[in-house]
Amino acid sequence: MTSSSSQTIKVISSDGNSFSLKKEFLEKASTLKQMLSDLGFSEENGNFPEEGIPLPSVKGETLEWIVKWLTIHETEEPKTEDQLEMNRFNVKVQKENVALFDQCFPRKKLAYVISAAYKLKMPDLIDTLVKYTVKTLKAENAGKLPESFEQIYERKKKAEDECEEGSKGKERADA
Repeated sequence: MTSSSSQTIKVISSDGNSFSLKKEFLEKASTLKQMLSDLGFSEENGNFPEEGIPLPSVKGETLEWIVKWLTIHETEEPKTEDQLEMNRFNVKVQKENVALFDQCFPRKKLAYVISAAYKLKMPDLIDTLVKYTVKTLKAENAGKLPESFEQIYERKKKAEDECEEGSKGKERADA
């Protein structure tokens, strides 16, 4: 009999890529755990389907990002609802997560990872991705603020100039 730490379950992405997930990863992916149960397999006994679990709504590239995140966090216990709620306004993101998701380009890929995290019911990953996205957007927007203000100022100045020219043209016509 194999030890529980070496047991893996095979999942198959929509494009046919297969991934071996450690049994412990199931604790962070409620949908996978429920799928096993629905298919009549027992996680406790290490009774996993040999052919794997198909994930028709998750592409291989997206699943690869999820597996990387799970690997980074494999020693952590899943957070409880109370822990997630208590820390929802704390937007700190671990350096490892920033390093991982900073590589997720183009950003459309990150949207696929977020969507897959919701489909697989992975609250810890969702929490991480939301905080990462907020932090990234804040940083990007902060850098663009001076540029945005400058654009607004230029538009306002141009509009004022056009108004002045329009009123001067009207004065000439009246004279």
